[in-house]
Amino acid sequence: MILKHNIIGKKSFYILIIFMLAMHLNGYSAELCKSWGFFAHKKINRLAIYTLPVELIPFYKRHQKEIEDLSVLPDQRRYIMDNEASRHYIDLDRYIISEIKYTQWEEIIKKISPDSLINHGIVPWHIPILYQQLKYAFIRRDTLKIIKLSAEMGHYVGDLHVPLHTTSNYDGQKTGQTGLHAFWESRIPELLHEELEDWVGPACFLPNLTHSIWDWLMESHAQVKILIEKEAKLNATFRKSKKYTFEKKGSVLQKNYSIVYSKKYHQVLDHQIEARFQSAYKHIGDIWYSAWIEAGQPFFK
Repeated sequence: MILKHNIIGKKSFYILIIFMLAMHLNGYSAELCKSWGFFAHKKINRLAIYTLPVELIPFYKRHQKEIEDLSVLPDQRRYIMDNEASRHYIDLDRYIISEIKYTQWEEIIKKISPDSLINHGIVPWHIPILYQQLKYAFIRRDTLKIIKLSAEMGHYVGDLHVPLHTTSNYDGQKTGQTGLHAFWESRIPELLHEELEDWVGPACFLPNLTHSIWDWLMESHAQVKILIEKEAKLNATFRKSKKYTFEKKGSVLQKNYSIVYSKKYHQVLDHQIEARFQSAYKHIGDIWYSAWIEAGQPFFK
């Protein structure tokens, strides 16, 4: 079954490690990433830990490094596993939203074929599957699976907080803004650094996970029009020589959005990126906490 959690066998694991190492040595790791960026995904999962209650935070803090490292695994895996990419997004503009909103996988496949759903992204239906697996991992006190599932689910929850992960115009390619995806979710977050951090309150129990996921998704989707229109207006006021710059990453010289243009876009967005970033790590904490509660609040030394 496509959506079942994949436990990587030894052979596949070694292939993945070799692939990751090769990409890193060639300076391509950050460029291959398509969601938030490796820097941001690690930071999001790390900050989610600090929303947890005193009974749970020591356990997660002990495994912080593993959680950060595993948080980027889904993006690395998408290049060697079929259908992995579909777990990171959903093209809401391909649907009548009222017909799919708040549905679970078992319901939606009765209306729409699985192949069609996968073609347009399945992030809101994939997260609940991982949630159930995390809950049972807590019940069994399986530390390895708890950490791996927490990190991976944190990645997908982070992705659905990116507005461009909710539209078929995911890179601005339909509006003459190709490159917008990495600009919004990688370039600007890397420039913001500590500005992304803020106390967002303690993790809360989610009484209805499906409803929460769809509400978060719709909050992201509501921001798509804004970020596209703001960038188009800003672009019209900048010469290309001011909009782009060339930066050296490793041994590669790359074209990128200039710092001046990036900061101006961030300004006109009125802190949209920080808001989505902070919502992401708050909601990741909510999901981890809720799975632990439903598992009976097992104690970890």
